[in-house]
Amino acid sequence: MVVKQRGFTLLELLVAMAILAMTGVTLMRVSSEHIRSVTYLEELSVASMIAENQLQLARLESKWPPKPRQEGQVDMAKRKWKWLQETLETDDPNFRMVRVKVSTEDNPDQVVTTLTTFIGRSDD
Repeated sequence: MVVKQRGFTLLELLVAMAILAMTGVTLMRVSSEHIRSVTYLEELSVASMIAENQLQLARLESKWPPKPRQEGQVDMAKRKWKWLQETLETDDPNFRMVRVKVSTEDNPDQVVTTLTTFIGRSDD
């Protein structure tokens, strides 16, 4: 009498484990990329808010022409950020281009975002 055994062979188990391992590595890679993307988007959002704040302050400044170069530091979202504001002349003497660059204090040479606007002389 022949008894049939149920179960997997060693080869079948090795193939299943290889598939599981490849799936696990792929999931780890995808989740790592997702975390990196979310971190970048958060950094970009905060840096954009800082740049927009500095541009609003430049618009409110009553002194004409604005200073050609200003820089500073701000704490936001539990991090320290550096900003650099540059004012450039335009063809029209009544307008200036104002550009704000924002970077993290940890890596000041790598600009996270840059925003630009134009400011006109007020007739006050």
